[in-house]
Amino acid sequence: MTFQHVLRSEWTKLSSSNWAALIALPVVFSALSGWIGHANHAQATPATLSVGGGFLLFAVAIGVFGLTMMTGEFQSGVIRATFAAVPRRLPVLWAKAIVLVVVATPALLVAYFGAFLTFQAFTDSAFRLSLGGPGILRSLFGAVGATVAAGLMALAFGTLLRSTAGALSAYILLLVVLPSVLMSALPVSFQGALPYFPTLALQGMFRNTSEAMVQVGSAPDVMLSPGVSSMVVLGWVILLLAWAAALLRRRDV
Repeated sequence: MTFQHVLRSEWTKLSSSNWAALIALPVVFSALSGWIGHANHAQATPATLSVGGGFLLFAVAIGVFGLTMMTGEFQSGVIRATFAAVPRRLPVLWAKAIVLVVVATPALLVAYFGAFLTFQAFTDSAFRLSLGGPGILRSLFGAVGATVAAGLMALAFGTLLRSTAGALSAYILLLVVLPSVLMSALPVSFQGALPYFPTLALQGMFRNTSEAMVQVGSAPDVMLSPGVSSMVVLGWVILLLAWAAALLRRRDV
């Protein structure tokens, strides 16, 4: 069983399952962005918010897709057949990660570009941003990369916890709940560490550098640059996938 065969097997599993929701993602979020743009048409929207205002919704959608790639097999029992065919196990995780990136990236490109353009179409011309504006394209690609990275983190959670409910709860806790709690609980002197946590590091990947630094909690000017944020996110993805790989090899099915 070569890695190419494992990769083909994972692609077959995905293409034969109900993953059509990814196709609907650009349509749904573009329509939602148009509605938001219409509701706020008479006011200027910061470039970072125009690009990544829907990041958490995108991240949750891709996260559910990523974690169920693994938890679905554990809960249905198909994972036993998978590991019987691939006793080393780790190629299965790497193949799932590659398939996730290959499938999610084009869907997210269309979704983010479509959402941005639809939002601007409903905004008054005096406040409208264009793709050629300062840092807009870089922010859009950064948002796509951040969301794909969030999906890989979700895949790691699915591998670690093997339960859809448990993995989704942990993923939402890390992505949404924990940053809000830390912002209010940590003293100001420690809030400089917040951009190194996954959520704020992910958001830093699409921060528009033509704008002022973003304030986090009570500590001003702590948001990392897009380049540094990308390195921090890469570190989190590697750490979580390595942890998932280590447990996947040791645990019984």
